Amino acid sequence: MLFVLAAGAFALLSTGAAMGPTHAGPSTTGFSTILPSSPTPLATALNASATPDLTLDTTVAPQAMCAQLVTACPAGVGQSRVQLTAAATGGPTVSWPAVQVAFVMETTSYDGDYGTDSAGLDPCADTGVAMAPVCEESNAIPFFVANGGAIAEGIQAANPHSVVSFAMVDYYDAWSEPWDDEDGPEYHVDLGSFVPSGDFGYEVHATFQQQILAGGWYSWDQDMDNNFLDASQITALYGAITGSQLDWAPNAHHVIVWIGSSAPRDPHYPENYCVSASAWNTWGTPSSGCLSETCEPSYTFPGGNTPSCEGWVASQNGNPADSIAALAHTAPSCTDSIGGVCTVDTVDVWTTSTDPYSYGWPSQFAKIGGGPGGPQVIENVAKVLEAGCDMAQATGGTWAGPAFATCPDGQPGSLQYVNHGPIDKPDTFNPTLLYALTQIGFGPVEDTEIAHATNAPLFVYVPIGNIAVAPAPDWTAACQTPTGFARGCQMTPTILKLDGVTAYGWNWSDTSVAANGMFVGDVWTASFNIMATGPPYADVPVDACVTTTCYAEGSGAVGQFYTWANYLENQNKTAVLQSFPAALVHVESVTPSALGPVVPAAPPPVPPGLPIPAPTAVPVTTPLLIVIQTGSTLFSVNAASAGLLAAGFMRVTMRNKPIAVAVAAKSSKAPSRFDGIPSHDSRFGRFE
Repeated sequence: MLFVLAAGAFALLSTGAAMGPTHAGPSTTGFSTILPSSPTPLATALNASATPDLTLDTTVAPQAMCAQLVTACPAGVGQSRVQLTAAATGGPTVSWPAVQVAFVMETTSYDGDYGTDSAGLDPCADTGVAMAPVCEESNAIPFFVANGGAIAEGIQAANPHSVVSFAMVDYYDAWSEPWDDEDGPEYHVDLGSFVPSGDFGYEVHATFQQQILAGGWYSWDQDMDNNFLDASQITALYGAITGSQLDWAPNAHHVIVWIGSSAPRDPHYPENYCVSASAWNTWGTPSSGCLSETCEPSYTFPGGNTPSCEGWVASQNGNPADSIAALAHTAPSCTDSIGGVCTVDTVDVWTTSTDPYSYGWPSQFAKIGGGPGGPQVIENVAKVLEAGCDMAQATGGTWAGPAFATCPDGQPGSLQYVNHGPIDKPDTFNPTLLYALTQIGFGPVEDTEIAHATNAPLFVYVPIGNIAVAPAPDWTAACQTPTGFARGCQMTPTILKLDGVTAYGWNWSDTSVAANGMFVGDVWTASFNIMATGPPYADVPVDACVTTTCYAEGSGAVGQFYTWANYLENQNKTAVLQSFPAALVHVESVTPSALGPVVPAAPPPVPPGLPIPAPTAVPVTTPLLIVIQTGSTLFSVNAASAGLLAAGFMRVTMRNKPIAVAVAAKSSKAPSRFDGIPSHDSRFGRFE
């Protein structure tokens, strides 16, 4: 890892691999086959969704039919066929349902927990001022204690569609590290039960502040003979990810927020303590050398031991599964979460170990690359920041760090430095850190479900006026997905009696509650035969509907019911009643003879010698062929159209015959073309 220094700013140059997103499955909202007796009022239904996620359509063919199922009208058919279509359009949306957030707080010296045991070792504390803080010590710990409730409330407010709860873990020591006196915890659970945002602030005071800080703001034992450039975050994150003493729930997405300023014990991030203010430089450099340990020892949790030399974002022992980044994708507590992964957000607070120009780097070590701006110091800082960036990128999380730094993926730092203040009366105000924590990411959890059923059918058809479902409706339906047809598609609707209104309801699936939802690319269709039981003989709507166009075309609700899609959107949080559009069919009156038992008389015979010319064929635009994917009989408008033409031709022939006879039988004293004309007359034999 390399930092580029220019005009007081530097950026990371390496790159890291990011894991792909996972897809959440459908929810398990139940449904029944009975609509509520008091549905959403029409005004509310019209505005329930400003941008509905389903595209609805209503069509009818043929577009003209005789009334009362007879064929004795110009249309020549006694029924028509309605098709309802609902398409789930759009693309995947980033969503976060229930979310559990576990804070993993590092408590090394420069994080704001510096005690009094090593006063005089830090260049700033060596001033003779009692209780003076160390150089560029972050106020992260006192800030978090004082503002835990505001942090949790801010995260919840930034994610209004999620139900967020919180837990907390702390750690600092690095056992087996020669630069550490091994008297602190490597993993300590402060709050193992996830609590709502409103309770988190109180719990931080009652647990972390009372147990770790002895009711105050700092730990008396946290000093310069403890590690502070590296720490046991691999062990701490291993315990948090696997859920040691944490009650991760399988119906929530799991997020870990690491807050600290040190590097993990991994070969990619060694730290040089010889250029630091460590007490061990005064007492004598350990025989192992200047560099920190790069192998995390095995740790015994209640559920078992961790692998020795567990890696950070890549394995270092030959087993690809032995790294924290891999664990975030494979641990049962992560694969069982909604997102299928544990997202790790990292926050590198601005302090001496993350600032190469801090006066906390003793200038007496300049000869070996130490002091503010020294090459060994710059390398130390680079390793700390690189580790934070790498973990966030590998798990789909976010990173926050000093404003002068930038991650390899281009994410810039945003934190400004805030002086810690007196050690026993610290400054607890840090606005940029507050903002960074409230803007943590929950990872790329993509939800492709567009509509899920409520406790009523997804789709309902309501006829209007004298339009009714035909006695032989020939029900068909199809549930098509981008990869084929879904199983369990409800083919025959449920007949509903709603306050005297007859309606017909379908679900996407009539076999599985969990599968009763539509995802991006799904298309539902249903078709059936309708009839007209009487007038008006005009263009009439075939469905009750309540859009503006519906009203303009003479439709509307029947009582409080209409043809609708009834579903939940926005991750099953917003109920929508969306009206289907109107479709018109022309209803024609029938001839009186078609309604009675009287058989009409045979037409008069055609007079000899008066041939009736055959009608010229009329070109017809190729009609729509509707084929529904079911086992039911297919309906073809082509065949119906041919029947219409044939019937039309027969009527023309029958009408013209009596007319021809009447003209031929006409007689009068006045000369006519049929009166006696001499054979030598030029008009003889003509019929003009």
